Amino acid sequence: MHDVTTTGISPQLQRLREDYPVFRIEAAQATRTPGGVALEFAFAAGDLRFRPVVELTGLSPGETAAVTTPTARRMIRALAIIEAFSYWKALCSPVIEVALPAPDAAELDWWRSFWPGAMGEFFYRNGIDYTVPGFLDIRAAAGPEPAGSEPAGPGRDERAVTAPPLVMFSGGKDSLALARIVTSGGAVPADLFLYNPVAGQRGLAESLAHGGRFLEVRRTILAELLRLNAAGHPNGHTPFSAYLAIAAMLAGYLRGTGFVVAGNSRSDDEPNVESYLGHPVNHQWTKSYEFESALAAYRDRWLPGAPGYSSPLRPLYELQIIASLSGDIDGYLQTASCNRVKGEGWCRSCAKCAWVFLATAALFGHDLAVRKTGGDMFADPALAGVYAEMAGLTGSKPFECTGTEEEVRTAIRAVGQGHNPDDFPALATCLRAAAVTAARPLTALLADWGRDDLVPAALLSQVRRYGSA
Repeated sequence: MHDVTTTGISPQLQRLREDYPVFRIEAAQATRTPGGVALEFAFAAGDLRFRPVVELTGLSPGETAAVTTPTARRMIRALAIIEAFSYWKALCSPVIEVALPAPDAAELDWWRSFWPGAMGEFFYRNGIDYTVPGFLDIRAAAGPEPAGSEPAGPGRDERAVTAPPLVMFSGGKDSLALARIVTSGGAVPADLFLYNPVAGQRGLAESLAHGGRFLEVRRTILAELLRLNAAGHPNGHTPFSAYLAIAAMLAGYLRGTGFVVAGNSRSDDEPNVESYLGHPVNHQWTKSYEFESALAAYRDRWLPGAPGYSSPLRPLYELQIIASLSGDIDGYLQTASCNRVKGEGWCRSCAKCAWVFLATAALFGHDLAVRKTGGDMFADPALAGVYAEMAGLTGSKPFECTGTEEEVRTAIRAVGQGHNPDDFPALATCLRAAAVTAARPLTALLADWGRDDLVPAALLSQVRRYGSA
């Protein structure tokens, strides 16, 4: 990791901010459909209009009736604000104005504290100085919600909890481990929440639900935004995991779910860049302990009756989560998480693939790693730089969901034991580095345990057993 202290606002960006001084969130409407709910958002900036639609399916007509409650409307408003960042980023307007009706002053303060971390990678990779006074204000278009629409404490707007836990399931290794914990290996059912699922993801999910239901969210990026991207407008990472968290909470609320669980881990807390304009940059900030704590506070204050959201795997490193799947190698081999091929294989050239190959080889052997990804990534010298960055030996940690730098060094050390460094061209430089030879032994890292205060009490003992398997 490294520090960056200077940047600026380019002339192009300054012109965009002058041409589009206000990005307005005009509407967020929910329409009940035969299979669920359609959410329709309306954004405006100058002469530009964006009207994205999100579909939630897998809900019964009786469940979708709750979409009109104050708590549901607030979650839909929160989704609109997060969705807006995907379009606002192309303009970087100085003001995001929220109609709908607007949040109160305290909730607006929450959103003002949200965007610097959530958009940090976007600012860093576009060289934008977001710390200048007046860079972005999120404000109400008019007065706050009218009297009578605001939930008055935890007793108001409660929903009966009748459904199993809702597991956010991506089809990757973390969500497989999470589903196994929640279902106690198949003894109890769970509902699974899927985003734009592909065939492989759905197939693996079907083997894990054990009588639970599938709730799905389908979302696409509008062609209007893609045209702006192609024309050279700013583009980059947005708070996608926060979007999924609140979408899952909304689906769970309508379903009657007590809590929603995600597969985020201790590894997600490590920033990619230690300091950019005095602040860390974390690709996975909306999977971090900091964000999860902030979302819990948001729910407690503004979303009475909404399911809790937490990450039961939070005390564990990525390596520990993968190790916990030793009893389900067939399931592990079915998981896929390469972002370049969208869960349908492995590109074998990105940091995500490099990490999965390394972790698999360190824990289950080189042959299984080759079997999982379809090729020997250690034999590719072009990956030497990727592994060096992942290990913190040079440059910045790649902007992918990988293990921490310590985990990478530990795994490389474990793989290299008993081998000449030149046996693995992709790892040779790392295996000769002092930071790798001095890395913590694999057994010691696998025995570690992080913060568990956000883990649901009902799952804590299961996580402990699973993590030490």
